[in-house]
Amino acid sequence: MKLLAKIILGGDGGVGKTTLIHRYITNSFIDSTKLTIGAAFHTHEIEYDEHTVLVQIWDLGGQEQFKQMGLFSKYFKGASVSVIMFDLTRLSTIDSIPFWADLAKNASNCKLVLVGGKKDLAQGLSFKKEDFAELFEKYNFVEYHETSSATGDGVPEVFQAIAKAIVDQTIVKKNNGNGNGNINDNEKSNITEKEKSNINSDEKKQNRFFKRRY
Repeated sequence: MKLLAKIILGGDGGVGKTTLIHRYITNSFIDSTKLTIGAAFHTHEIEYDEHTVLVQIWDLGGQEQFKQMGLFSKYFKGASVSVIMFDLTRLSTIDSIPFWADLAKNASNCKLVLVGGKKDLAQGLSFKKEDFAELFEKYNFVEYHETSSATGDGVPEVFQAIAKAIVDQTIVKKNNGNGNGNINDNEKSNITEKEKSNINSDEKKQNRFFKRRY
């Protein structure tokens, strides 16, 4: 079965969202990345069990000035899974998890995956799912993973968790009589272009804002 899903990566600026995606898609590490202005868009196929999941990945710029613009909620609409990421070397970024989780849950009925990034730089610091019990209970996170984009540790597991959540949702919908989740090439193209069109004006606003500030 071939499935299509929209995925959002949210989290404060510099937590490692862009390098996480780059590591998974290219199996390589970039030790310096440009600031993500507004959002970056990627597509990739994930093989899970007997399914092929085509994911449209939106990597949101997490800098404070973008958060204050109040435009991110539009990106979360229609998402199947949202990955909320924090930095294991900057524990203050944990405080922003509720902000991103609220955005995701208020805009769409999506599944949430929590990720702690930069594991290789954390000097042995590690958390378990139980350490985030309150967040898991409040926002219904489905999994927690720790990753290193530098070494690749934990990265495949994150995207397998994403694919699993998508497949599980599709099975539930199918059992409830809401469709089988199959897509064809025309549907893929139409959905992708529609998503791009819907946020095009917001990207222009963010770009103008960034140029004025920097």
